[in-house]
Amino acid sequence: MKRFFKRFIAVALCVTMLLCPLALNASATNKTSDEAINWVKSNLGESFGAGYCVDLICAYYSYLGETAPYIPAYMFSTISLPAGWTRTQGGHPQKGDILVFTNGTMGHVAIYESDYSTYHQNWSGQLFVTHYTGLYSWRDYWGCIHPNFADSSSGATVTSPVDTGSTQTTTSQTGESSSASSGTDVSSIISLAVNFAAICIKALSLLINIIASFR
Repeated sequence: MKRFFKRFIAVALCVTMLLCPLALNASATNKTSDEAINWVKSNLGESFGAGYCVDLICAYYSYLGETAPYIPAYMFSTISLPAGWTRTQGGHPQKGDILVFTNGTMGHVAIYESDYSTYHQNWSGQLFVTHYTGLYSWRDYWGCIHPNFADSSSGATVTSPVDTGSTQTTTSQTGESSSASSGTDVSSIISLAVNFAAICIKALSLLINIIASFR
């Protein structure tokens, strides 16, 4: 009987290791970038939360099946991202990306459709979702967050410094783009590894409890 249990545990561990990566990817959105933009358009004139830009992004995260922390907008340049999402400082965004700006004391976040079509909340004091048709890379554009949309051909954005018209911002992007991107990659890997270990531990604990119940 003990030999049976040993074999059972060995097989179960193998199955657990195979299923853990699938569990990590369970947060991947099944929405396409077109669906995401259509959702934003359907909410033009609507107000999320207290009407701040972060409230719109929190609602956007929720639509994509994720939960966003309620933090100052500029902090979206450093927070941990959901599994499969990527972030690029100075990168040229793709449809459905989240734009991050570091202007003022709180910064700003918005949603990108094209270079001259973006969606904002709390834009010029308007506490509801609005459509902006000026160039997306206005003052203090930091970079973009790219959700892992169902129609994404790649999980990464193309790194491309953007001239925002601000000497300070351009210098910062040129001097720090590589290191910031590298740091983000490392933090993402560490986050995935931690999540992987946590899921495997939970699965193993459940398995042990099941085996114990047969004794």
